[in-house]
Amino acid sequence: MIPFNFHHLYYFYTVAEEGSITKACKKLRLAQPTLSAQLKQFEDYLNRKLFHREGKKLILTEEGHHVLSYAKAIFDLGKQLSDSLEDRPKSGHLRIQIGISSFIPKAFAHSVLNLLIELHPDLYLTVIENSTAEMVEGLKIYKLDMVINDIPYHGDPAEGIQNHLIARIPLVLCANKSIAHKYRNIPQDLNNAPMILPTAQSQTHHNLQEYFLRHHIRPKIIAEIQDLELTRRLVLSGKGIAPLNHHTALTAPGNEKIVILGRGKNFNIYDTIYIIKKERKNPHPLVSYLLKNFKLDPV
Repeated sequence: MIPFNFHHLYYFYTVAEEGSITKACKKLRLAQPTLSAQLKQFEDYLNRKLFHREGKKLILTEEGHHVLSYAKAIFDLGKQLSDSLEDRPKSGHLRIQIGISSFIPKAFAHSVLNLLIELHPDLYLTVIENSTAEMVEGLKIYKLDMVINDIPYHGDPAEGIQNHLIARIPLVLCANKSIAHKYRNIPQDLNNAPMILPTAQSQTHHNLQEYFLRHHIRPKIIAEIQDLELTRRLVLSGKGIAPLNHHTALTAPGNEKIVILGRGKNFNIYDTIYIIKKERKNPHPLVSYLLKNFKLDPV
């Protein structure tokens, strides 16, 4: 026999998550008197006070926190059930939903997606590009199975978000063949050289700035661009020098026109690639496979 009405538990859970009855009413599409009455019935059934008021805010009591921990486990498991069914549509095709940061090189993303499709030719892929914060929110509500990002996510351990480093790729400075001969002595020739950098949100941006300071180099920054594919195309057209990871520099289409400056020189700067996922009772099989088996093809 079910001990109480699970609608009451869900209403409590929503109020606790939203922090107010007004916000919960909007989410649940219920009138405020109705929701207040349902919440009181739940407290009466448990014979426990779950909230106390501080101004207009509802604050969980100690008992409320205890009940919420169980509510989260119950409804998270329900979301996982729904998500696991979405992973396996009625057609029998496996499905995976991936978020990819714009700072991830397209050549690398292609390697990951290509491996997944080779493993499962009938795979149904959904790929989105968004801010890290938005994509992690997608992980939390099981709209995404994994996120590929250049930096780890740092949040509350209780969120169950996990970071896995899957690649560390050396950075190289690249230019079109038509201008590469001007920059043979690295790093000295980089003084006043036209440089295209990633935007300040990228870890590579800060690592390069430190490199320039360390070697007393003052390049001419002509652009800061978040989209790495656009940066690569500007390099191809001879507009300037840009940092690309070694894999992208050698494998992306059209790169026969690109020269790696200071070949063999180690800048000790790396692109890091992380798979970020949410802990699940039943992990997505392809995410688990990538974590155990993915290796970047040698170039």
